[in-house]
Amino acid sequence: MAVPAPPASTPSIGDALGEEIARLQEFIGLLQREQQLLGGRDTEALLALSENKNALANSLAELSRARDQRLKALGLAAGREGMQVWLSRRNAKDGERQAWARLLELATTARDLNALNGNLIGMHMQHNQQVLAALLSAADNAATYGPDGQQQAGLGGRILGKA
Repeated sequence: MAVPAPPASTPSIGDALGEEIARLQEFIGLLQREQQLLGGRDTEALLALSENKNALANSLAELSRARDQRLKALGLAAGREGMQVWLSRRNAKDGERQAWARLLELATTARDLNALNGNLIGMHMQHNQQVLAALLSAADNAATYGPDGQQQAGLGGRILGKA
């Protein structure tokens, strides 16, 4: 069964690489901004950036799927393997080879930045858990005074704010 060719309005693989490169550069910019924000305490800016980053990641995934569909329509494998065959079969122009190499380079940069940001988030979470544990421990060991005016250790099972 023959796979139908993509519609004429669909950009060629070579033309679509430019769009992927532009979106990846934008994504890397967001990852770099995220890294800066992780050093501060602006959680609202991080939340907004996270929403943009997720939308852009979905767009990148769609562009990659579309490229893979174009390769499959030509009877080639998806991903790197198919792209290598596509580039060699058509005696690709230097611009297409350079665009593919740039796309791979940017993808590696994005992967590395994303991993680094994930590590930073993990460190922040660990720090927050340690601070919370210290606060809870201090609250459990805090000296309080009972109804008789005598000092008591711990909270005695009472919830703070209740009489």
